[in-house]
Amino acid sequence: MKRRTFLAATVAGTLMARAGHAQTSPQDRADLTRIAAYLNGLTSIQARFTQIADNGAVAQGDFYLWRPGRMRIEYDPPVPYLYIADGFMLTFWDAELEQRSDVLLGTTLADFITREQIQLSGDITVSALRRTAESVEVDLHQTDDPAAGTLTLVLRANPMQLSSWTVVDAQGVSTQVLLNEARYGVPLDADLFVAATSQLPRLR
Repeated sequence: MKRRTFLAATVAGTLMARAGHAQTSPQDRADLTRIAAYLNGLTSIQARFTQIADNGAVAQGDFYLWRPGRMRIEYDPPVPYLYIADGFMLTFWDAELEQRSDVLLGTTLADFITREQIQLSGDITVSALRRTAESVEVDLHQTDDPAAGTLTLVLRANPMQLSSWTVVDAQGVSTQVLLNEARYGVPLDADLFVAATSQLPRLR
């Protein structure tokens, strides 16, 4: 499992640093309003995740979201990777190499879901909206750089719940992340979102 796999799937670069949508039908606009309201209403998520790479490789782990600003993505062994957003910075930790890197949260995809106010308008375009009896899917891309990639959010329709997302990067590589056993609105330990080096896990 390469480090870039999850960066492409969930928190990399500038694909979704902000949000916006193009002209759509009245039903589409109603659905987008509902999606934005749902995302803004999220306080916390605790879930297992399954990540499926373009080449079929599968990884699993634990996902935590505490809005605004905080997120933790921890892979099961043998994948040694951990991501922590503490409200200001996004930290990547490689426990095998005992190396960390930090970037401003606002420059990453994680900013989209962790920000205090999510708006589906402005510098992100909604390029497609699909509905089934069970779900709604919305495709998003950066308005000023459509070639950078796309993000597809998949939400259960009734009741609305975020269930998965797929990222296709600029090279056309697709990575899907599915949330399993998800619990919403649960209390989370603040220590989960502390990225002090002394508290980061190490391989034994």
